[in-house]
Amino acid sequence: MPKFPSKEWLDEAVRLTNEDPECAVAGKGWKGDFGAIIEAEPGKLPKSFVVHVVPGDCRIEKARVLADPDDLDELEPIYLARAPYTVWKQLLQGTLDPVEAVLKRRITMKGDLQPLIERMKYKGIADRVFARLQTQFVDEP
Repeated sequence: MPKFPSKEWLDEAVRLTNEDPECAVAGKGWKGDFGAIIEAEPGKLPKSFVVHVVPGDCRIEKARVLADPDDLDELEPIYLARAPYTVWKQLLQGTLDPVEAVLKRRITMKGDLQPLIERMKYKGIADRVFARLQTQFVDEP
Protein backbone atom coordinates (compact mmCIF):
# COMPACT_ATOMS: atom_id res chain seq x y z
CA MET A 1 0.00 0.00 0.00
CA PRO A 2 1.64 3.29 -1.08
CA LYS A 3 2.20 5.98 1.51
CA PHE A 4 0.94 9.51 0.99
CA PRO A 5 2.88 11.51 0.02
CA SER A 6 5.38 9.51 -2.04
CA LYS A 7 6.47 8.94 -5.64
CA GLU A 8 4.83 5.49 -5.49
CA TRP A 9 1.53 7.02 -4.38
CA LEU A 10 1.71 9.65 -7.13
CA ASP A 11 2.47 7.04 -9.81
CA GLU A 12 -0.48 4.90 -8.72
CA ALA A 13 -2.82 7.91 -8.64
CA VAL A 14 -1.77 8.84 -12.19
CA ARG A 15 -2.22 5.25 -13.42
CA LEU A 16 -5.73 5.01 -11.95
CA THR A 17 -6.67 8.45 -13.28
CA ASN A 18 -5.54 7.59 -16.81
CA GLU A 19 -7.50 4.30 -16.62
CA ASP A 20 -10.74 6.05 -15.65
CA PRO A 21 -13.20 5.95 -18.58
CA GLU A 22 -14.24 9.57 -18.02
CA CYS A 23 -10.66 10.88 -17.99
CA ALA A 24 -10.41 11.29 -21.77
CA VAL A 25 -13.57 13.41 -21.89
CA ALA A 26 -12.59 15.52 -18.87
CA GLY A 27 -9.12 16.24 -20.24
CA LYS A 28 -10.11 17.05 -23.81
CA GLY A 29 -8.65 20.41 -24.78
CA TRP A 30 -7.10 21.06 -21.35
CA LYS A 31 -4.29 23.62 -21.30
CA GLY A 32 -1.87 24.09 -18.44
CA ASP A 33 0.27 22.21 -15.97
CA PHE A 34 -0.13 21.88 -12.21
CA GLY A 35 2.12 22.27 -9.24
CA ALA A 36 1.17 21.02 -5.80
CA ILE A 37 2.92 21.61 -2.52
CA ILE A 38 2.09 19.47 0.48
CA GLU A 39 3.54 21.62 3.23
CA ALA A 40 5.53 20.06 6.06
CA GLU A 41 3.90 19.86 9.49
CA PRO A 42 5.84 19.05 12.66
CA GLY A 43 5.10 15.54 13.88
CA LYS A 44 3.21 14.64 10.69
CA LEU A 45 5.28 15.42 7.59
CA PRO A 46 8.91 16.40 8.20
CA LYS A 47 9.63 17.91 4.76
CA SER A 48 7.39 19.53 2.15
CA PHE A 49 6.44 17.26 -0.75
CA VAL A 50 6.35 18.92 -4.18
CA VAL A 51 4.70 17.60 -7.34
CA HIS A 52 4.58 18.81 -10.95
CA VAL A 53 1.89 17.32 -13.20
CA VAL A 54 1.62 17.80 -16.96
CA PRO A 55 -1.74 16.82 -18.43
CA GLY A 56 -1.79 16.02 -22.13
CA ASP A 57 -4.81 15.78 -24.36
CA CYS A 58 -7.10 13.33 -22.55
CA ARG A 59 -4.57 11.92 -20.06
CA ILE A 60 -1.82 12.79 -17.60
CA GLU A 61 1.42 12.74 -19.58
CA LYS A 62 3.94 13.34 -16.81
CA ALA A 63 3.96 13.55 -13.03
CA ARG A 64 7.12 13.98 -11.03
CA VAL A 65 8.30 14.74 -7.56
CA LEU A 66 10.55 17.78 -7.15
CA ALA A 67 13.15 18.26 -4.44
CA ASP A 68 12.02 21.67 -3.25
CA PRO A 69 9.08 24.11 -3.57
CA ASP A 70 11.47 26.60 -5.20
CA ASP A 71 11.82 24.20 -8.15
CA LEU A 72 8.23 25.08 -9.11
CA ASP A 73 9.24 28.75 -9.41
CA GLU A 74 11.46 27.85 -12.36
CA LEU A 75 8.74 25.74 -14.03
CA GLU A 76 6.04 28.38 -13.48
CA PRO A 77 3.04 26.02 -13.60
CA ILE A 78 -0.23 27.54 -14.78
CA TYR A 79 -1.90 26.23 -11.61
CA LEU A 80 -0.42 25.94 -8.15
CA ALA A 81 -2.15 24.41 -5.14
CA ARG A 82 -0.53 24.72 -1.74
CA ALA A 83 -1.76 23.49 1.64
CA PRO A 84 -0.52 21.85 4.84
CA TYR A 85 -0.30 18.06 4.93
CA THR A 86 -3.41 17.67 7.13
CA VAL A 87 -5.56 19.59 4.62
CA TRP A 88 -4.46 17.29 1.77
CA LYS A 89 -5.11 14.29 4.01
CA GLN A 90 -8.66 15.49 4.72
CA LEU A 91 -9.26 15.98 0.98
CA LEU A 92 -8.09 12.44 0.24
CA GLN A 93 -10.19 11.01 3.05
CA GLY A 94 -13.25 12.84 1.71
CA THR A 95 -13.79 14.80 4.93
CA LEU A 96 -13.07 18.18 3.31
CA ASP A 97 -14.77 19.49 0.18
CA PRO A 98 -12.22 20.89 -2.31
CA VAL A 99 -14.34 23.92 -3.26
CA GLU A 100 -14.95 24.75 0.40
CA ALA A 101 -11.22 24.34 1.10
CA VAL A 102 -10.37 26.90 -1.61
CA LEU A 103 -13.12 29.33 -0.58
CA LYS A 104 -12.04 29.18 3.07
CA ARG A 105 -8.40 29.57 1.98
CA ARG A 106 -7.32 26.30 3.53
CA ILE A 107 -5.79 25.64 0.10
CA THR A 108 -4.00 28.46 -1.67
CA MET A 109 -4.68 28.33 -5.41
CA LYS A 110 -2.91 30.30 -8.10
CA GLY A 111 -4.13 30.36 -11.68
CA ASP A 112 -7.40 30.96 -13.53
CA LEU A 113 -9.97 29.00 -11.53
CA GLN A 114 -12.71 29.25 -14.19
CA PRO A 115 -11.54 26.21 -16.23
CA LEU A 116 -11.30 24.21 -12.98
CA ILE A 117 -14.80 25.22 -11.93
CA GLU A 118 -16.14 24.25 -15.37
CA ARG A 119 -14.64 20.76 -14.93
CA MET A 120 -16.14 20.20 -11.47
CA LYS A 121 -18.76 18.03 -13.20
CA TYR A 122 -15.94 15.48 -13.57
CA LYS A 123 -15.27 15.40 -9.82
CA GLY A 124 -16.37 11.74 -9.86
CA ILE A 125 -13.01 10.81 -11.41
CA ALA A 126 -11.17 11.88 -8.26
CA ASP A 127 -13.76 10.17 -6.06
CA ARG A 128 -13.33 6.89 -7.99
CA VAL A 129 -9.53 7.12 -8.05
CA PHE A 130 -9.26 7.80 -4.31
CA ALA A 131 -11.74 5.00 -3.56
CA ARG A 132 -9.53 2.53 -5.48
CA LEU A 133 -6.20 3.93 -4.33
CA GLN A 134 -5.19 2.16 -1.16
CA THR A 135 -3.49 4.88 0.87
CA GLN A 136 -1.45 4.75 4.02
CA PHE A 137 -0.69 8.16 5.50
CA VAL A 138 2.85 8.89 6.67
CA ASP A 139 1.67 10.09 10.08
CA GLU A 140 -0.20 6.86 10.81
CA PRO A 141 1.39 3.56 11.91
